[in-house]
Amino acid sequence: MKVFLALFISAIYLIGDAKIFVYHRFGDDRYPQTNISIKHLREHFDFLKKHNYEVVPLSKIVEKLKNKEEIPQKWVSLTIDDNFKSFYKNGLPIFKEYNYPFTLFVYVEASQKGYGDYMSFSEIKETSNYGEIALHSYKHPKLTTLTKEQVLNDTKKAFNTFEKLIGEKPKYYAYPFGVYNSSVKEIISSFGFDAIVNLKATPIDKNSNLLDLPRYMIYDNTKMADKLDIDTKSYNHEKVEKTTFKFMSE
Repeated sequence: MKVFLALFISAIYLIGDAKIFVYHRFGDDRYPQTNISIKHLREHFDFLKKHNYEVVPLSKIVEKLKNKEEIPQKWVSLTIDDNFKSFYKNGLPIFKEYNYPFTLFVYVEASQKGYGDYMSFSEIKETSNYGEIALHSYKHPKLTTLTKEQVLNDTKKAFNTFEKLIGEKPKYYAYPFGVYNSSVKEIISSFGFDAIVNLKATPIDKNSNLLDLPRYMIYDNTKMADKLDIDTKSYNHEKVEKTTFKFMSE
């Protein structure tokens, strides 16, 4: 009975799914709503390491889904939207230090036209030595406010410019602002991306739709334990065992 009970308790705390997180700005106090401090970024990474989570590139999750295989529950994938300069200056060195892979979704117009707060394409190409580079539209519009033709044209321009300046076709796409509808999804899917990501904040399992993958937004005040459904402070094996035993006895 004790062995069975131990296995039962272990099963409760092993239940879970892989998750994809998305960051934006790093160490940039001007924009607190989309920023994470370097101190808290290190805390997030230390938490993942301490609790034996494996940080994997998005491509590994995509491959599992293509093959209809179970995805390890302790897999976490880290993505970055908008190619802000603060990622290159402040975030990338931390990712390299921890040897954590990532996927950077590029707002193409900002880099092509040299907007001051964004990475240049030379910086993006350098960054590709450490992580995956993907597409985040050309003008970063709310796609649901555009006509079908405008959505098609924005995506076509983004796709072609990305391929020309990065040297390869983008495999993944992230909806600007996470906003889309069935019409937008149909158009974006027609470009043959291996995966399309949104901001629905739900876990990933083997039945997840490759063209509608959810992600969790991460901010400066985000607690990694909450996102991973772990309460390390209140977790008490003795209390859980008594509660579980009572439940099984009823």
